[in-house]
Amino acid sequence: MHKRYLLAAALFAAPIQAADPPPLTRIAFGSGASQERAQPIWEAVVNARPDLFLFLGDNIYGDTDNAEILRQKYSQLGAMPGFQKLVKTCPILATWDDHDYGADNAGAEFRAKTSSQKAFLDFFNEPAGSPRRQRDGVYMAMTFGPPGKRVQVILLDTRYFRSPLKRSGTAIAPNSDPAATILGDAQWQWLGEQLKQPADLRLIGSAIQVIADEHPFEKWSSFPAERSKLFKLLQETKAAGVVLLSGDRNFAELSQIDAGLGYPLFEVTSSGLNMGNRNWRPPEPNKHRIAAMPAGDNFGLVIVNWDLSPPSVRLQVRNVDGEVTIQQKFDLPFLTPAPVEVAAAGKPTPPAAPLKTAGAITTAEAAKQVGEKVTVEFKVRATGNTRDGVRVFLNSTTVRTDPDNFTVVLMMKEVGDGLKAAGVKDAPNYYKNKTVRVTGTVSLFQERPQIVIEDAAMIGVVE
Repeated sequence: MHKRYLLAAALFAAPIQAADPPPLTRIAFGSGASQERAQPIWEAVVNARPDLFLFLGDNIYGDTDNAEILRQKYSQLGAMPGFQKLVKTCPILATWDDHDYGADNAGAEFRAKTSSQKAFLDFFNEPAGSPRRQRDGVYMAMTFGPPGKRVQVILLDTRYFRSPLKRSGTAIAPNSDPAATILGDAQWQWLGEQLKQPADLRLIGSAIQVIADEHPFEKWSSFPAERSKLFKLLQETKAAGVVLLSGDRNFAELSQIDAGLGYPLFEVTSSGLNMGNRNWRPPEPNKHRIAAMPAGDNFGLVIVNWDLSPPSVRLQVRNVDGEVTIQQKFDLPFLTPAPVEVAAAGKPTPPAAPLKTAGAITTAEAAKQVGEKVTVEFKVRATGNTRDGVRVFLNSTTVRTDPDNFTVVLMMKEVGDGLKAAGVKDAPNYYKNKTVRVTGTVSLFQERPQIVIEDAAMIGVVE
């Protein structure tokens, strides 16, 4: 038997030893594989010649708190001819989402999570001595390849510790409880340690989407403080080479955000392996989307060419025929944090204190005066706008969902002419990194403070 196939079979049935292997060049991933349907996509996955496959959740549709039924459904997946080909092709790593965890949108309250974890680890042949057998949750990390060509894979558990969702009618609303969590304390501490490990490319798998923040379904921004905490952790650890991988949504898309890392943060969502939308439907709202595949089964593929100088990376989504439907290509050094400005004494330059002229208050002070008319002054750290351009957002922090963020909303139909008369033709670019002085009434949107501007005279720039 070919050496590659011997290795793949051994790694599925035994501890993965990542020391001194050749570098990974092709990492496939996907989510949403119902054991009740045919799974023809495995032919295309195998033909893509992956070195590794990552399951990102909904690996089966268990939806039960009965461990025996869950194991039976895993056996159905294991019996799929295409899946058996995959097992012989490459190693498999996995995390879970709600349906293989045991219940739709379930979190820490799920009563059968302990038996569900055991069934999951048993199916994926997790060794008896593995840390995943000794702790709560199925999160894990592993680094492959020699120095200079290291790929770190981090798979998060967004189920076992997750606090209850907050509802607004049928939609999931932001849970602003400061004690609410997605990962739980132990997993957060573990993640911080993993991000400090040396790696050239870091693939962070999350069952639910991280970047998309507008659709009414479960996502990281369902817990705004947790999403901000993730971005801050990436900033503080100066983690280079981070790419997010996710599933859950039954379609595929590529998103990008400025998360304050000094480089763009990409997220590839691939869902589902056989549960993709059967018919076209309008894409879910996502202002961070670069490209989408709104219908059809799909899988993702990360291709790294280490032979080039500098190495290149391609983020792809492919359909059931193996055809590329989405692609983003860049040189790996593109995902390098921007250098920190250093003062003459050799220490990082501290951030400047917020500028505040006479008669103005800070954003922190303004946030406490909901319903009151105030004059607030702050530096615009990030901007955005709705797809139709009707509203422009000026934010006081780099991440819009940061709990400390204060937003000024420009209603362009009302203020557009006045701004143009003042020489402001492109509001998002014009105001970014400028200090603005705004007078208006503080209101709340999704429990975050804002001032809505309907008169151009309400906003000015502090020179």
